[in-house]
Amino acid sequence: MNTTPSISNQPGIPYTVVGGFKIDRIRKYSYRLTVLLLNRGGRFYRKELLSEIQKLKLGEIICIEGPNIPYDIEPLSRQFPEIRFLLLQGNASEGERINLGIEEARSELVLVMWSDMQISSTSLMVRDSGVLCSVPLLMNHKSETIPSIQIPALIKGKLRLIPREPTEEGMDTILPFDFCGIYSKAKYRLIGGFNRLISNSYWQKLDFGFRAFLWGERIVFNPGLKLNYSVELQSENTTADESYKLFYLRNLAVHFRGDSGILPYSRLLNYMMRSDTGPIYAYKEFREVRKWVEINRYRFRKDAQSLVSHWKMPE
Repeated sequence: MNTTPSISNQPGIPYTVVGGFKIDRIRKYSYRLTVLLLNRGGRFYRKELLSEIQKLKLGEIICIEGPNIPYDIEPLSRQFPEIRFLLLQGNASEGERINLGIEEARSELVLVMWSDMQISSTSLMVRDSGVLCSVPLLMNHKSETIPSIQIPALIKGKLRLIPREPTEEGMDTILPFDFCGIYSKAKYRLIGGFNRLISNSYWQKLDFGFRAFLWGERIVFNPGLKLNYSVELQSENTTADESYKLFYLRNLAVHFRGDSGILPYSRLLNYMMRSDTGPIYAYKEFREVRKWVEINRYRFRKDAQSLVSHWKMPE
């Protein structure tokens, strides 16, 4: 079956769905949770991992693969007829993959995790906390707690993230670390999911997180979910590249005035001077984002300066 779903009226990546036929025949589409498994670098004992997740009986399981499809998909789909495999027909960023998976999910809660992880604790994980995303306690391959709580700060006018270890339920974090967490499908769709135009995963997560908080949503820590990495965690590319420019215009450059957000023209000259694409193209970029801000102006509840200055710091 070929399909091209989308979030936020953005074009989707074509893909094929394999498997899931048995569960289609014997159940109605009523699930507590969808486990969305993203494949990363190899099979990582895929058969054992899928078996472990299935034994937890959390709900349906969706695996996203491609565009280089592993050779074991066909035998796995026969061995696990309840699991759906989404086989992408083109390259897609991490955020685009999650957009597709959440659109395919048949539950209102979607757990996003990677194929190099294991679920260690599930005591509270299927509870709907009423927030956009609840993030897990993450442990590295040495069973050490990862400082996955990210606190935004503006230091000398520049954005910095201060990492902290999660200590109490409900702690705010500006982004879902490594994209992992339990997402509310309704709220996710309402804010538009991850922006496919931002290819750098670091800025893609930050754009998602800032938009969430600027629009009145929250991303919080859920101690009832614990995920362990089975391999060493790789560092991210935090370079202020083309993706950063779009993140900046959509989030940091927006002012909140009265009851709405605005991207003021007073930001244009500084943006054109700092852009490496030339003044004409920089103006085009600015104008396109300004239109987007105008369309969504009443979704804003604050601006970045207010968000950061009033951030509740952990004790």
